[in-house]
Amino acid sequence: MEINAIIVEDEPILAKALSNLIATVNPDCRILTQLSSVKETIAWLNTNPEPCLIFMDIQLSDGICFGIFDETDVSNKGIVFTTAYDEYMLDAFEYNSISYLLKPIREEALVKTFEKIETAMSILKTAPQVPKFNQNLQRLAQAITKSIPQYRQRLVINKAEGYIQVPVDEIAYFWVEDRITRATTFKQKEHIIDSTLEKLEEELDPQTFFRVNRQFVININAIERLEYYFGSKLILKVIAPLNPAKKIVISRTKAPQLKQWLNQ
Repeated sequence: MEINAIIVEDEPILAKALSNLIATVNPDCRILTQLSSVKETIAWLNTNPEPCLIFMDIQLSDGICFGIFDETDVSNKGIVFTTAYDEYMLDAFEYNSISYLLKPIREEALVKTFEKIETAMSILKTAPQVPKFNQNLQRLAQAITKSIPQYRQRLVINKAEGYIQVPVDEIAYFWVEDRITRATTFKQKEHIIDSTLEKLEEELDPQTFFRVNRQFVININAIERLEYYFGSKLILKVIAPLNPAKKIVISRTKAPQLKQWLNQ
């Protein structure tokens, strides 16, 4: 599947690395140009109206990339946002966003992005009078965002020395104590999270994470067993040595949902 694409990235080394990674993952994706600023990108898009795929960093040398969309038409463009921050995720999906990739971009994440494109193409092929990929990337992006949920892949965590990124699949469970949300990793590291369990429950993949009670959201791979408790309740045991100080009690009404989730 031939795709024309551009890269908008103000770090030349990162732009080159992304170009090389794209060539590895999808040799049929042709990079037309590499741009580094809001101003430069607006000028290029206004003189090159043809449909294309855009790999776009959010924070550019002269401002946030969203200003580009106020000055040029991207209705026939598909956009893959690339950034070191997850705070712009909700804003990004207002602009034909196909994926939101956190840096450093991993090969498997880019593979999934192109898989989404292929999935959307198969959906579009079933509709009457469907244009080719390079004639309507707007419909492509809409099909992708409707058919494939976008779940959080990483957490950006504020530490004393700066910010770190933690893949969510490294988190054994999220929990709340004294109104502070924390995450415990499979390597027994604890992080304070600037989020609520309610928000995390919406953002995490429900195939992997489950809100077992008011205090805990559990990764399915952290669960060792369920034990009977009084009043038709259950006690959830996580794999050693990750058991928290508090018992993880599953209510009588929540227990059937948890067992059904584990049995899927």
